Amino acid sequence: MMKTLRMTVKFNRILYSIIICLCIISSCTNQSDYRKELSLAQEIMQKQPDSSLLLLDSLGKREAHFSSHFRMQYQLSLTYAQAKVGKIFTTDSLTKVLTDYFGHNGTRGEKSLAYYLHGCALSDVGRTPEALQAYYDAIENADTTNGDFGYNVLKGIYGQMSRIFHKQNLPYDEIWALRHYIEYVRKTSSLEEYIVAKTQLTRPYFLLNEKDSALMIIEDAYQTLLLLGDKQNAASILPSSIYVYLERGQMSEARNVMEIFERDSGEIDKDGNISAGREGYYYLKGFFELASENIDDAEMNFRKAIQCGYLSEGYKGLLQIYREKSVMDSVVLFSTLYEAAQDSLHNRMRINAIHQMSALYNYSKSQKEAEIERNNARKTRFLATIIVLVAIIIIGSVFFIYWENSKKKKLKIHKLERDLHRAKHTREELLEELRQLKTQDYKSVIFAKEEKLKELTKIIGNLQSENEAYRESLRLGETDHLEQFLQSDIALLFIKKATEKTEKVLPTEAEWKILISQFSKDNPVTYRSFGFGKALSKLERRICILLVLDIPEYVIVIMTNSSASTISNSKARANEKLFGKKDAHPLKINLIHALKTSW
Repeated sequence: MMKTLRMTVKFNRILYSIIICLCIISSCTNQSDYRKELSLAQEIMQKQPDSSLLLLDSLGKREAHFSSHFRMQYQLSLTYAQAKVGKIFTTDSLTKVLTDYFGHNGTRGEKSLAYYLHGCALSDVGRTPEALQAYYDAIENADTTNGDFGYNVLKGIYGQMSRIFHKQNLPYDEIWALRHYIEYVRKTSSLEEYIVAKTQLTRPYFLLNEKDSALMIIEDAYQTLLLLGDKQNAASILPSSIYVYLERGQMSEARNVMEIFERDSGEIDKDGNISAGREGYYYLKGFFELASENIDDAEMNFRKAIQCGYLSEGYKGLLQIYREKSVMDSVVLFSTLYEAAQDSLHNRMRINAIHQMSALYNYSKSQKEAEIERNNARKTRFLATIIVLVAIIIIGSVFFIYWENSKKKKLKIHKLERDLHRAKHTREELLEELRQLKTQDYKSVIFAKEEKLKELTKIIGNLQSENEAYRESLRLGETDHLEQFLQSDIALLFIKKATEKTEKVLPTEAEWKILISQFSKDNPVTYRSFGFGKALSKLERRICILLVLDIPEYVIVIMTNSSASTISNSKARANEKLFGKKDAHPLKINLIHALKTSW
């Protein structure tokens, strides 16, 4: 019984695992099928947007089974298809969600498409400045490596921007947008569609009052389309030129263009009615018939224009007709109606301007708020950076202090080891001396002691000489007077010779005797030291006195009629005799110091 129960439980577990695997496989298969359907809808979207929308609506019935990312991709394609079939956006909430999502999770193409759709939504709800910014963001993220899809998105972006610039009466910006639009039409559409797209440049040229340029564009496109055998499209682009010809009074040219348009464009049915979207042709034809004095035909066309919403143009035409007929009641009526239509037109223009200004104000306000947020974020980042830097400095300081302490400890240990080594070395020397003494090997010890004795004898001799000189000066009560010597006539003479202010630099023997006599008289203590111990030679005495006078060495060479090497060697010997150090350079310093000490 228990064995049977265990087998049943084990079988149920296996069956449950198989069911889960099948569900996962089925789910993966479904996701793959969904993606194929979405790709098909995207492929036909440009040329068959209605069919694409039907496919997407059918796919949307299974939206509950979509993964979160695929659901966003589906919403992006669905929104694009709806825009392609002319749906008007009433809110930008969905497109804002799309830009937020694909701004962080999508490809460049998806991000560009999301910004483009957001721009369309913003434009439809009257937030033109923000719409333009969204279009610029879409351009910045455009993916031109994605073939026709990326080009078609860019074509839509620049097309929408050109319409905005036209409504805002910015012809140069419109030309810029249209040139990009035309280029992407060339890359994605037929040659005929490219030629027709070029005729859109007539709009900004009309705003600029460059009507010759507009006529040239229309004529060039018309002739090119005729050469391609497309008479219908060639004729459909002609109505803009009719307005120019009528304005200029070129009736024959206007008549010729109208005949071609009505015959070949396919826009006029057998009853003389024009297709939807081209109703402005009624008032053009009305003014042509009026100029041709076909009053009844003109009136009929003006009334059709009024019915189609062209109130200002229609009432203006009827006003002219009844003025010619001299029907004053009708003249008064249509004058009033024309004035009201003009006021209405101006009001609409003013309201649009107010709406645009309001949108611009709101956009500027939101930009300022965004800038404030960015500044706050920047300040926060700056504060965080300061905190991190302070933390790094504190940690660095702690590490440095620890490192310094470790270094000091290591130095202390090194010093102790060095002192220990020296102590051990001294002990070894003493032990060696004891060993030599014990083995009666005195020679090495005696030699070392004799060397030390010689050094001490030399030091003692110098000290005794210096001591005797000071004792003699004390006994005689004498002191040196360096400043008195430096101001003496003979000292000043030698200084003049040294600075080449006299003709003869080389002193005479008489001048040398006077100089030495003056030095011994003014500085008896120091001069007496010249004769103690190892007495200075005549040259050495002269050199010492010249150094006291601060005469440069190269001048001393000239004054003593010696060589530089002789002077240097003499200085070294004098320094050794007087101060116990055989070095030429410090002799002058030692002499000055000795003189000042004996004042």
